[in-house]
Amino acid sequence: MTISRTARIELPLLAVGQSHKELFHNEALARLDFVLHPHVQAIESDPSSLVPENGQSWLVGADATDAWAGREDQIAGWTGNGWLFIAPLALMRVFVESIDSFATYRGAWQLNDAVTSPSGGSVIDTESRFAIDSLLAALQEQGILKPGL
Repeated sequence: MTISRTARIELPLLAVGQSHKELFHNEALARLDFVLHPHVQAIESDPSSLVPENGQSWLVGADATDAWAGREDQIAGWTGNGWLFIAPLALMRVFVESIDSFATYRGAWQLNDAVTSPSGGSVIDTESRFAIDSLLAALQEQGILKPGL
């Protein structure tokens, strides 16, 4: 049995005596470029409404159409020559530019919820609220939490 792709992100492997090795090598580099530090423009289902630039990518949303049909939840990256699709791995994190937050893959893409500081209540502990606000701010600065509204 000959293995032609890597197990995790399906990088194409070269075979002994293979012709056009540069095509396979270039595809592997393009896949690595899309998943090394995943960053997508938005979550979309209809690629016909896009004018992609080389290197841009999107998360394929539900009920995808056209070239993305049947590719729901995959990362669709534009290579300049066409779409390259990457199936997500469990717990893969992707930054989604349009919402300025991360999505994590847990069987489906889950978006980070906004976290707000505590407010109200009959007894207000200002020191505790300051500590909570400081923790929330630190987590938001690191991109772990989406900023509250």
